[in-house]
Amino acid sequence: MLQLSKFPFKTLKSAPKVSDNKSTSLLLQGWYIRQAMAGAYEFLPMGQRVLHNIEQVIRKEMDDAGYHEMLMTILTPREYWETTNRWEIPEYFKVPGHGSTEYRIAPTNEENVTPILGEFIQSYKDLPTCVYHIQKKFRNEKRAKSGLLRGREFIMKDAYSFHANVEDFDVFYAEVKKVYMRCFDNLWLWADTVIADADGGAISDKNSHEFQTYLSVWEDIIVSDSSGYCYNLELASGVPDDKNISESEHTMEYIDSVPEIVNMDKMTKYFDAPNWQMLKTVVYKLERLGKYIAVAIRGDLDINEIKLRKFIAEKYDDTFVLANESDLEALGTVRGFISPLSDSNLNLECYADESLKTVKNFFGGANAIAKSTKNVNISDLAISEFWDFSEPIEGFTSIHVPGEKLVFKKASEVGNIFHLGTKYSKPFGLSYLDENNKMQDEVQMWCYGIGVSRLMGVMAEYFMTEKGIAWPDHIAPYSYYIIVMWENNLDAARKIAEDLEKSGETVILDDRMGRKDWFWQKAGDCELWGIPNRIVISPKTLELWGYELLIRGKKEEIIEI
Repeated sequence: MLQLSKFPFKTLKSAPKVSDNKSTSLLLQGWYIRQAMAGAYEFLPMGQRVLHNIEQVIRKEMDDAGYHEMLMTILTPREYWETTNRWEIPEYFKVPGHGSTEYRIAPTNEENVTPILGEFIQSYKDLPTCVYHIQKKFRNEKRAKSGLLRGREFIMKDAYSFHANVEDFDVFYAEVKKVYMRCFDNLWLWADTVIADADGGAISDKNSHEFQTYLSVWEDIIVSDSSGYCYNLELASGVPDDKNISESEHTMEYIDSVPEIVNMDKMTKYFDAPNWQMLKTVVYKLERLGKYIAVAIRGDLDINEIKLRKFIAEKYDDTFVLANESDLEALGTVRGFISPLSDSNLNLECYADESLKTVKNFFGGANAIAKSTKNVNISDLAISEFWDFSEPIEGFTSIHVPGEKLVFKKASEVGNIFHLGTKYSKPFGLSYLDENNKMQDEVQMWCYGIGVSRLMGVMAEYFMTEKGIAWPDHIAPYSYYIIVMWENNLDAARKIAEDLEKSGETVILDDRMGRKDWFWQKAGDCELWGIPNRIVISPKTLELWGYELLIRGKKEEIIEI
């Protein structure tokens, strides 16, 4: 049992305001965690027990599914990362060794696990297989925020599976999704956790699947409809809401304006018109080809650069950067007044977002400072092709359910799945003998992550109350909290604690005595730590031949001793 009279950590009287979410303040107030620096936290005894309980839920599901736990190194050799061309990623920490040696502190472990499994995968009989570990990770986040939700040091469960082909994975993945959802079900997050499509980022050039928990403290927006469509906003699509589609087209006019109207807010004020009636055009330079392209979009929308990246990769097999001032000058235009007018003869290909189809009589630029246009229509523009470049906003309708408005919900990611394909297995030379005794070098890989320390932050926010964190019973740091009033009741309290421990329960014995350690202080700590069962032993309860038991969500009752 934990005797608080011997416990060096004391809760704070009030919650410090150090983050953009209240749950982090409660975690700090309860001494679950201590901030070492921005993005790095130490887990003190209460926090470590909660973290361990979360790990155990995840570990049990992974083990029950037949996946194999291991533990890989945090310090990894440079040559692994050079093999996969990932050494220069700036968000991943590098550390010097002796002489000219450099290492990487692992942000993820594809580079470790692939050569390890390459030593053991020899035959098709060795596939599929899946290994996992629970380990600290390190990433050089530009802006660590939201307490445990986004840090530079964090704990993650990452798993890696290896397959002979994609069809084999499809069968395997169906089970992985069940395993993950059982994890979140057993953490009592099932009702508000969904699987959403998202971008693969630096790990994969394919879409990933994210497990997102709806939460008021959020990093992502999940877009969904009644058909089952569920996407992270970064990849979501929808049908733009119609604007002035019934209005008649007017003849375009060139007009003088002012140099200051170089963004949408200033344009809308100057022209005294809604921002959706502004024509926004952005110019990009293709890095390999050196060509320029422009993307035109409605003024109230943003160009989604993830969609743009995929479009350029598919159409040009290239990457892009934003055109600079000298690039624009060479093209015959200027930032803030760019417009792909048919008679402007700009040396670039212009693509347009689908949203432009539903608006008439735009206000736009005329490719010179303080020169603008009004009543611009599609027929006035040199557009090569329409595409879905926009990030959906409230009011867009579903592409699957005609007329149904998309639903936008705030969420925080708790897990993800990436299709790695042969991105790592090829460079490391993984191969196996197939059923016909022929060597095959197309080992398909997938990786699966659950943010363990992030989950603690998500759960703290999800189960937060006014006075503490009402952890699920099996996640709380202890199952019982015994409040002892007056020293002459200590023996009776210890006996109850010992009996509870014999039955498999974990117990906090609040045996602190002194003027400051009255009932409400002790009861407050019980709530702050989220202990589901509270026992009070006092002269009053003993007069009734027992102790008072309060089970979370129920009324107090006297239990006879």
